[in-house]
Amino acid sequence: MAGVAHTPHLEKRPSGYFFRRRLPKAWVEISNPGQSSAICLSLRTDVLSEATCRVRALTALTDLAVALTTERPVNHLSAEHVTLLTELARCQIAAHEALRASAEPRSEAAANFAAQAERATQDMLRRALALGDRSPVTDPLREMARQFGVTLDETSSDWRALAFEALRVMLDVSRERERREVGTYEEATPIFRSVMASRSVSPAAGSPVVLAQAPAPALAVPAATAPAVSPVAVPAMPAATTAAEPQLACPVQNQVETTGVAPETAAPIVENNSSHAPSSQERAPVPAAKAQETAPMRSAMSREEPQILIDQSLLSDEARAALAKGPNIELREAFDLYFELKELGYGDLFKARQKRFPDKGRNWVRSSRGNARKARDIWVDVLGNQPFHQIDWTEIDGVLNVIRRIPKYHGKKKNLLNLKGFRDLVERADEQELAAATAAREELAAKGIAKPADLERADVDAKIPRLRVATFLRHGRMANRVGKMLEAMKLIDENPFEICSWTNDEEKALKANEDDRSRMLWDDKIQKLFASPVYQGQCEEKDYPLFWGPLIARLAGCRAEEILQLAPEDFGSENGIAYFTVRNVTGNHVKSTAGERRIAVHPKLVELGLLQFVEMRRRQKQSRLFPDLNRGKTKDTFSELYSKTFGYYRKTNDCYWPGLDFHAFRTTFHNDLGNLLCPDMVRRRIMGHEKPVDEGDGSYTREIWVKTLHEVISRIDLDISRIKSPFAASESAAPETVPTQIQGDHGNVVGFRRRPA
Repeated sequence: MAGVAHTPHLEKRPSGYFFRRRLPKAWVEISNPGQSSAICLSLRTDVLSEATCRVRALTALTDLAVALTTERPVNHLSAEHVTLLTELARCQIAAHEALRASAEPRSEAAANFAAQAERATQDMLRRALALGDRSPVTDPLREMARQFGVTLDETSSDWRALAFEALRVMLDVSRERERREVGTYEEATPIFRSVMASRSVSPAAGSPVVLAQAPAPALAVPAATAPAVSPVAVPAMPAATTAAEPQLACPVQNQVETTGVAPETAAPIVENNSSHAPSSQERAPVPAAKAQETAPMRSAMSREEPQILIDQSLLSDEARAALAKGPNIELREAFDLYFELKELGYGDLFKARQKRFPDKGRNWVRSSRGNARKARDIWVDVLGNQPFHQIDWTEIDGVLNVIRRIPKYHGKKKNLLNLKGFRDLVERADEQELAAATAAREELAAKGIAKPADLERADVDAKIPRLRVATFLRHGRMANRVGKMLEAMKLIDENPFEICSWTNDEEKALKANEDDRSRMLWDDKIQKLFASPVYQGQCEEKDYPLFWGPLIARLAGCRAEEILQLAPEDFGSENGIAYFTVRNVTGNHVKSTAGERRIAVHPKLVELGLLQFVEMRRRQKQSRLFPDLNRGKTKDTFSELYSKTFGYYRKTNDCYWPGLDFHAFRTTFHNDLGNLLCPDMVRRRIMGHEKPVDEGDGSYTREIWVKTLHEVISRIDLDISRIKSPFAASESAAPETVPTQIQGDHGNVVGFRRRPA
């Protein structure tokens, strides 16, 4: 972000010009959202002259807003007195409006007389203000104090200040009542605003089009024949004449009625709406032809009917209510609607009718819902929970710049807690970086160190890690999916989040300056892991997953979930060679159909006593090798909690390195197969990968002998000499395996048991 010279609060960004102004830090009298909070608005232009004009107008408006907010004209009154005056004004207006609403029809003379009476009241109140006479408001104040149970000391200076302010309030009330006596209201009614909002969503066919707005009457009852009344100094009731029908113009009528009339002199055709007070711009006549040219095309065309091609009866009441809003659906509601559809098992093709797959919905909840909710929270916080049709793509471009700079460890470190929104968090992170770099440079200068390399290193160390590119892209693409859904349902005309898509080249460019955090290979560092307590004889029942999990992953290449859900019945033998089977049965989670496979047991695992451990679980009649493991609540998998446990174990035992996580065991195993020139057919079967290269392999090869798998796996070497296994035994004491048929449809799976003595 670069400021533009000589123009305060104007910034140039890649998406265009922005107005950005910090809120005053010394804002004591009002609720300040943060010492580093700022107003940031897209000017929606890339033309400097236009941006300069707009930023100057916004500067003037914010100056006025700050002045009005900080100025307290009634700071000499207590909060209790301010409440009394507020309720006094509200009561006076409400009582007058209630009487007018229930009154019988009256004559024009009576209406004008009521307005003149209010003007007389105003003269009286102005005289009282000039003379300091507080008697006109004494009784109203006493009544309000009685209603609130407050005692007023009419001999104190506070009473005099309160009564004086009450005179001003009553003067304002009288002016408002005068306007209402002649039918002039400053604002449209809430009902009318609601109707106009719904009309913009689905306008009725053939509804009339208002071409221009006529002047409103000035504090007098309008004449029955005149479309407009010229303002006069002293309002008076015009004489009634023959009534004329109010004129409503539709596009066709306008063409007929203005034929032969010059556009500059054509009389504007108005819609009779006495409850609308026109602005100064609306009072100027607008040529009919010009009004047609400037009218937005979107309002002239009817919106397409929504196309909801999913079973709405399955949706919650909140989701159906959000759909009923059409383009007025709010950003959070749109995200929640998308989440609900994904949980039901729908895909992303909302342009056509589609079947839903509940299993896919459960998988989405397990694997993606957490990240999707985080994306929703970020977008709603930074962009605001505004109606979807009001979102402009230029705003989104600015939000992407904010998301890209969100600290990576937000919410995990005390100095990076999201207390007042992500914009504030980003600015705090920027300030912390600058402060840390400055402090480091000053410390180096105090030590007499001024080498460029040291100064550069100080700046680098002060940097706060921001979101990874992959995380940033995931958050952006999630918003794009929501926009595509609404566009496919024809709830919006175009998807403002279409900008949240990146080509492969753009993604590579984003990652070019990012440090490579891809998984590394376990080398000799694994021996430091084997030197930790669990592998040195301090392995209790609860530690078995920590002991066997990494070993099986390193010597069999399995995923964490595949290992943790193994059961004793998954182990068998073929021609005297032990193996285990990864199954996709009820309760198990396998990544794909290719994930179901047989894997030979590595000789090192046999040496460490894996088969004895399996036999022990079988004797205990346990359904799993690790029965004490719990599933995570978010993904409903064993690996969800286990990965955190394994990470904590490595950190507390000084064997933690970034990039060397549990899945890196599988990566290292796969790399070993490549270095051993393992045939692709065998490698894919061991790893559980899909997409065979050879058509014959994919169509005809059904099963690879366990002997073949064993020969390949046995070539992978690992030094286990330092490991003290709780199940290791001498060769003579090792249990002999005998094939025993297991009941159930498991093919040739066999179990292991000890021979009776």
